[in-house]
Amino acid sequence: MQHRDFSKIMFAFACFAGIFAWGIFAGAHNAFPYSLIKFGFQSVVQTFEERNTIAGVQPDLFLNRARFAGSGVTRNEKDETAPGLTLLEGFFEDTNELRLIQSDGSIVRRWPVRFSQIIKNTDFIEPDDRAPKTDWNVDLHGALALPDGSVIFNFSMCGLVKLDRCGNLQWIVPRMTHHSIQQSEDGNFWVPAMRYWGPEDKSPFPLMQTPFYDNTLLKISPDGEVLEEISYDGLFFKNNLAGAMLFANGLPGITLAMHGNVKENGELTHLNAIEELSRAMADRFPEFAAGDLLVSGRDYNLLMVVDPKTQKVKWHQRGPWIGQHDPHFESNGKISLLNNNNDWTETGTLLGGSTIMEVDPAQGSEMDPNSAAFSVKYGAGPNQKFYTPIAGKQQNLPNGNILITEALAGRVFEVNPKGNVVWEYVNRYDEDRVTTVTQAIRYPEDYFTVGDWSCE
Repeated sequence: MQHRDFSKIMFAFACFAGIFAWGIFAGAHNAFPYSLIKFGFQSVVQTFEERNTIAGVQPDLFLNRARFAGSGVTRNEKDETAPGLTLLEGFFEDTNELRLIQSDGSIVRRWPVRFSQIIKNTDFIEPDDRAPKTDWNVDLHGALALPDGSVIFNFSMCGLVKLDRCGNLQWIVPRMTHHSIQQSEDGNFWVPAMRYWGPEDKSPFPLMQTPFYDNTLLKISPDGEVLEEISYDGLFFKNNLAGAMLFANGLPGITLAMHGNVKENGELTHLNAIEELSRAMADRFPEFAAGDLLVSGRDYNLLMVVDPKTQKVKWHQRGPWIGQHDPHFESNGKISLLNNNNDWTETGTLLGGSTIMEVDPAQGSEMDPNSAAFSVKYGAGPNQKFYTPIAGKQQNLPNGNILITEALAGRVFEVNPKGNVVWEYVNRYDEDRVTTVTQAIRYPEDYFTVGDWSCE
């Protein structure tokens, strides 16, 4: 009897040891049933965290603690602000929306948008569990207004959309587009996107094992057709930059890919902006040529200028910015950008907050961060602190002012060359909270050809 009990104990121990060993192996190699268990656990956690959103109680995804007083336009120094209309993109009251406003905050035109009413087929969103569960599970990121009053915008990672002046649907690009939308001189648009390589797909890159997302540069026609697609990840391999950047931590890429490509969302890189160098601006940048693309990769603190025809990287610089957004070619021959300076705190207490910077690419690639090629235009002086750990935009205005989108603070503000705030907008939700504003663009008074904005 004792022998039989001992055998049962040993059998149970062996089973437990086998299960334990397989669990270690499965976790290390993403084998069955690790993925199933992980997915189930993450689903439960996500559902709990998003219970208010799913139930329609409040839009938690867009809510942040208020850091500034007031609601709507809280400051408007008319003699010092750049004239024109401002396009706001964000979450207003109870929905995603684009708003065109005057300097006093009065609304010229609204485009409230609900994902479920516009994107009927989500098959292009991969894997399918990434499709938004509700209209409050997707944000807007990237927008552009055209002279005729139509607007183009991204449901972030969930499609590029064009609406006419009155909100009627013009077209949808069923791709996982995100972040910036920039129009080129030929009338086309450059937009970042993602391409998903699933578990059954053959990886297009050495050392990178599927599944993963490849960030891409999409060229879209005025009619919403994809004209060209360039792999952003592929640029690293084609220009011998993969070893110095993608795999600089010493881990082989296959290991990174098997563990979710560093991040849980499966990206090895994160493209967040594309801008074309215009013919009018090209003489200010003799090291480049008209048609070259300025691209921003957040996760490597990386800016690059690329020839889209040859896919040759002509210039690149990592830092001294951290998690930067929205770089632009400027008329002084420099590149401006919003340095998020993300220190993973709520208010930027460790690194002092975000800044607006400039870099002179004529000084070369991979410059010393202490080089005179770098300068801070706003954010380092007294009473200039602002902070958006992610997202955010910046626009140099014709009168020398800068329009800044402090996204997570729900704030847009304009500063003059002295660093004084001359215009401010706060997207108030309630007494203690604001909702996100992902972008603001100031358009000159003569930009729009619309004589009557009414749609009655």
